[in-house]
Amino acid sequence: MKAIILVGFEILKGNNFRIYLSCVKFFETLRILTIILLLKSLSAVGQTLPDSVAITYNTYVNKFDGSDNIYRTDNYSIILDGNRYLLNGDRIAKSKILNLLAELTKPSNADNSLAKYELDTNWIKNNPADLLTLYSDRERIDWNEQQKEFIFKKLTDLSINKEELNDFLSIGGNYTMHSSYKNEFIIKFYSKGVISNEVKSRKYVWGYKMPWTNQLGDTLYNFNIETKLKDILSTKEKLKAPLKGDKLQKYLVNKIIDNYMQSLYKLSAYSYQKEIDELNSDFKVVSFEELYGRGRYIWNEPKTMKIVLKNKLMYDNVNLVFLASKSGNTIYTRDSIKKDYAEYISRVQSIKFISDYLKANSNSRLDIYYFNNKGINDYNIESVNKNPTSWARHDKWVESLKFYEKNNIKPSFDINQSIKTSQQNDCGCNFRFDKSYIEKAIFCEIRNAENNSSVWFLLPDNRVLLYLMDGNKVLNFNYKGFGDKEYMQYPCVLFDLNGQKIPK
Repeated sequence: MKAIILVGFEILKGNNFRIYLSCVKFFETLRILTIILLLKSLSAVGQTLPDSVAITYNTYVNKFDGSDNIYRTDNYSIILDGNRYLLNGDRIAKSKILNLLAELTKPSNADNSLAKYELDTNWIKNNPADLLTLYSDRERIDWNEQQKEFIFKKLTDLSINKEELNDFLSIGGNYTMHSSYKNEFIIKFYSKGVISNEVKSRKYVWGYKMPWTNQLGDTLYNFNIETKLKDILSTKEKLKAPLKGDKLQKYLVNKIIDNYMQSLYKLSAYSYQKEIDELNSDFKVVSFEELYGRGRYIWNEPKTMKIVLKNKLMYDNVNLVFLASKSGNTIYTRDSIKKDYAEYISRVQSIKFISDYLKANSNSRLDIYYFNNKGINDYNIESVNKNPTSWARHDKWVESLKFYEKNNIKPSFDINQSIKTSQQNDCGCNFRFDKSYIEKAIFCEIRNAENNSSVWFLLPDNRVLLYLMDGNKVLNFNYKGFGDKEYMQYPCVLFDLNGQKIPK
C-alpha cells in the first residue's frame, strides 16, 4: 500500500500540483487506516513490537571555545509489559509507539524539497514579478530596472530558495550571548535486547529538532516525529509546525531580498543616472551606489548616493567622494562640487606629510569627501565638536565632582575616567570650535594596504586634525602613540602641514 501511495504522489506532483494538494487529505486518511491495520497486525503478533524504547534527552553547555559539554541527561525508559507499554509506571498507548515508528520510517523523510512544503517550483521559476509583490518592505527600494533584473534572478533561483528553506529549518542551532545551552534527543527501539531502530536529533538551542539522523546516517526531515515524541512524553512544550505554502513563500522572498540588500543599494544609484552623467564634464565616474548603512559618514540624512570621482588633478591613489542626498525626485545639485573641487583637491594634496606618505605607499588610498555642497556635514561636526549645550553639560559634571575632594570623600568610581568619558560624549575632541569655523573643514579618509583606516579633518587654517583611527597604524604612526586601545580610538591630535604635532 505504501508503494502505491508513493507512486500516486509522484504522478500527481509531476502532472498537476494543485491536484496533488487537493489529494493530501485523501492520502492522509489512507495513512491513518494503514496505521490502524498495522496496529491490529502487531497486536496479533506481539513479539514484533519493540520490547522497549529508550529516550535520552541531553542538555549541553557552551564552553565558549567552539565546543560544549554535556550539562545534564534525562532518560526515559518505556517497557513492554505483557500487552501494554509503561513509562514510569504509567501506561502508554501502543498507538503512540506505532505512530512514532511510522513517522520515523516514512520513505519521504529523506525528501526536503520545496514541493514538500507546498511550494510550486514551476510557478517560482516563471513569476518573479509576483514574487516581488510579497516583499514586506518594498518602499525601501526604488526598484529600478537594474534592481529588478538582479533580484528576479535570485528570487527564481530554486537553489537559493532551497538554501533559505534549510536556513529556516535550522534556526536556533547556535549558541548566543544569552543562550548557553543546547538540547538533543536520542531515541532507541529494542527488540529482543538488540537495537532495531535509532535516531538522533540535531543539537538545538530553540527551533526544530529535525533534521534527525538514523543508524544508516540518513538525514530525516519530518516535523511529525516531534509531535509524536511529545505525545509519548506528554510534555508541555509548545510545538509550531514549519511554514508551508503562501506563508513560507512570503518568508523566503523576504529573506532572499534582505540577504541581497547591499547589492540592491549599489544598484539604487541607476535611478539617478542622468544626474550622475552630468559629472562626466569634469570627472571620470569611477563608481556610484546608494550609501549602505549609517555611522561614519551620515546618520539621519535622506537616501544618499555615493559617487566616486577621478580627474587629472588627483594623485593616482586619491579619489573625490561625492555624497549627494536625495532631494524630491532627484539628488542634490552638482553645481557646488563642480565649483569647489579644484580648491579642495589642491588643499588636501598640499598636506605635505600625507602627500609624502601617499607617494611612498601606492597601495594606500585617500578619499576626499564632499557632502552635498561642503566638505563636512552636520553629523560629523556633531561627532568631532559637539555643541555649546553639551559642552556646558560636561563642565557642570566636572564641577560637581569637586564635591568629593572638598568633603574628603573617596568616590566609588574612577574620577579621571569619568571625566574622560564625559568629555568624549559631550565635547568630542574638546577643541570647542565655533560652528562657523568647523563647518569649513574638509573630511578625508585614508586606508592602507592592510585596510587600517583613519579619519582626518583639514581645518580652515590648514591645521590637520586626526579624529579617528581604526586599526594598528595611521600613516607611519603606530596606534600606541595615541592611546592604549588596540582597536578604534579617537586620538584628537592636531598636526601642521609637515606632520608636526601641535599642542592643544
